[in-house]
Amino acid sequence: MKNKIILSRRSFIKFISLLAVSTAFKLNSKEYRNILSLKDSKKNIERDLVKWDSIELHRTGTEGDNETAHWLADEIKRCHLVPELDSFNFTKRTPGKSIVTNGFHTAKGLPLFDGGSTSPDGVKGALGSLEDKNVIAVTKYGLSTMDEASIKLNNARKRNEHPAIVAIADVSPSKPGLAVLNAESYKNPFGPPVLQVATKEADWLLNLKKDEKLTVFAELKDQSSEALNVQTQIKGRDPSLNPLVVMTPKSGWWTCTSERGGGITIWLNTLRYLSKYQPLRTVIFTANSGHELSHLGLDHFLENNSSLVRGAHAWVHLGANFAAKKGQVLWQASTQNYMDLGLLELRNENLKGIQSWPVSSRPLGEARNIFDGNGEYISLLGGNPLFHHPDDKWPESIDMDKLVKLNNMMLKMISSMANTSKYN
Repeated sequence: MKNKIILSRRSFIKFISLLAVSTAFKLNSKEYRNILSLKDSKKNIERDLVKWDSIELHRTGTEGDNETAHWLADEIKRCHLVPELDSFNFTKRTPGKSIVTNGFHTAKGLPLFDGGSTSPDGVKGALGSLEDKNVIAVTKYGLSTMDEASIKLNNARKRNEHPAIVAIADVSPSKPGLAVLNAESYKNPFGPPVLQVATKEADWLLNLKKDEKLTVFAELKDQSSEALNVQTQIKGRDPSLNPLVVMTPKSGWWTCTSERGGGITIWLNTLRYLSKYQPLRTVIFTANSGHELSHLGLDHFLENNSSLVRGAHAWVHLGANFAAKKGQVLWQASTQNYMDLGLLELRNENLKGIQSWPVSSRPLGEARNIFDGNGEYISLLGGNPLFHHPDDKWPESIDMDKLVKLNNMMLKMISSMANTSKYN
């Protein structure tokens, strides 16, 4: 007697749904061969990562950030497309003297960019905890906004009961470098000056006696400046169809090669491919500065293209960290169909450590801006043990095998979305 496979009603419906979604996004054999011939080679990916890494500092509005913009524009020109360098004005906060000392030990740090600033003379006071008032509080923080230590730090900032806070990065004990927090309230700084210091400084700071005297310098100098977004578009064969938008951040605190490099290279490779094989619908590409400063660049792009948030067929968010060694892959989507499709394609690439974000929940990264505007999106990002850390550099921080697989998978999905009029 032959074995029978019996599916529950729920499993059967899910199977049919996945089959339908997968079929809707399937490319013809010629298109898929074109993708594989372009993508299976590591040559383009490595070249892009090496170039990105060589620029070193990618902080918003710096020389490195501007160099990145011009490099991306040159790559767009090589595809015989017209780049747009779109500048936006912002208040640039430049760190001045940034140390904490008790007269015997001194630690260098970086001020929290959406916090207060000390004067050039610094702040002097007795050491205490976040629960004590009118003392220089010493505490730990994690890089996730949902981390308990980070929540306590943020609440203390809101209370504004300390002349200054020294925050120790509780992220990478084996690494001496400083991993820092994004400035989520950059447009509206609040609270006392906060000096972020490296994990290794916990050895002496947390062993100080209560009421011991500290001096904190966490100076931020404000000046008017500008930064550059980079945009282009590939016109589709059917102008009546809503456009697809492919977006990625292009700025970060340090070199950020595994944090930002994955998004940059897939963005470029998608551009290169679709410029050769004109898609059915128009595809808009935008790479935006200001990521670490509460998404200033994306906000600027959306202000100039307000109808696009809901008017786009969908947004493809190439987010942070998915190229990192020893990091997870996180998939986010605005609909269950997009969620199921992405997870199916990720599993087909035999990738490990795949996680998903609830469809109904506000997503992480810059996809949240699209969620807030009720737009449709898919979003690829991940975890990274060197997140916001100066040691995030080529080649040590990159998982090339994972990146090549994700590169192939995303190009297949983006090409499918750009070449169908049937699925939304």
